[in-house]
Amino acid sequence: MSTVSKALDVLFCLAREPRDIGITELCGLCSLDKATVFRSLKALQARGLVEQNPETRKYRLGLATINLAGQKLRRLSVVTTAQPYLAQLSQATHETVQLSARSGNQVLYLAVVESAQPIRVASDVGSLASLHCTAAGKVFLAFAEPDIDGLMLQLPLERHTDKTITDIDRLKTDIEQVRRRGWSLDDEELSAHLRVVAAPIRDMNGQVLAALALGGPTMRITRDKIEAMAEAVMTTARSISMALAGQG
Repeated sequence: MSTVSKALDVLFCLAREPRDIGITELCGLCSLDKATVFRSLKALQARGLVEQNPETRKYRLGLATINLAGQKLRRLSVVTTAQPYLAQLSQATHETVQLSARSGNQVLYLAVVESAQPIRVASDVGSLASLHCTAAGKVFLAFAEPDIDGLMLQLPLERHTDKTITDIDRLKTDIEQVRRRGWSLDDEELSAHLRVVAAPIRDMNGQVLAALALGGPTMRITRDKIEAMAEAVMTTARSISMALAGQG
């Protein structure tokens, strides 16, 4: 952890300076020895977080820092724009609505509007869940990169309930169905007695930014209600996508 901490110290020292900085000056700013600063810079440079001016040999922030900031801003924009739509959908259906983003090979919950009913889907903002057994996760596997082929590197898939799909061929068939109909279903695959449907939220270029999910207990979300729920989720997801593109 001390190595990571020192590398971050170097990164933040660079971020505070409006100009390129040499190693000797960085040592003074960060109160670190030259060997530590050099190793930190090389590690950061390998990740694109730092770059070296080829003429002066001094260092500055790299383009990867823009990508990180952009990811954060995009998520903040999605949450702010989507919030009233989440509330409307939850009010109309009396069920829990979730807004999620992909975080590596997991789903990250960005916003949740919980149902007022005593038995409901429960999730916390900032918590993580598996891709292969959540409705939101299946949206990302179907419509975003890396897709399901990348998930194969994570085998074996974790089983959460007796309905969790852990066979990759079965999961591929399920994901193909998601692509065809435009929405996904978690049918008691993450938690027993809970069903959730989800649809993609896209930016103005058609790229998937997030997933919108709606779910509740199987005692209320019976199979004959799934299609109507999916239509409501897709309609709301399209509205959020249009709002993000400035057309809402």
